[in-house]
Amino acid sequence: MTARRWITALGAALVMSLALNLFFGGVIVGHRVGQGGGLLDGQMNPKLRMERVLSALPENDAKLVRGLFEAQRDDIARRFRALQESRKAIGAALRGQPFDPAAFAAAYEAMQARSQEVQAAIQGVIKTAIPQLSAEGRAAIAERRWRQ
Repeated sequence: MTARRWITALGAALVMSLALNLFFGGVIVGHRVGQGGGLLDGQMNPKLRMERVLSALPENDAKLVRGLFEAQRDDIARRFRALQESRKAIGAALRGQPFDPAAFAAAYEAMQARSQEVQAAIQGVIKTAIPQLSAEGRAAIAERRWRQ
């Protein structure tokens, strides 16, 4: 092989190696974020997501929403912990030997119910907050979340 071919082959190998590293890095990061570990430390870090939304609101509106969420923090946290536990039960059912489809189905249905409970608590705060926001705050929420 000539020197020119070696350089071409080496360059191609380096590009391929970089592409594979980026791909697997993305897979690992995506998995960690999706499992609530590492980068965002939690299920897509709800507090971080909320702060991004609140940063778009006028100061008084952001303060109001923070206060409403703070008042429900313990309840939402309790529901979220129950959701996490239900996800662990699914993992246990999947690893069960022999596999028990009924146990898996029950664990999955419990997880769905816990997920709905978390959503209901969060959405309850949102439904309470929105009517209390200023016109500017509602416009900011509409622009950020419900633009069409």
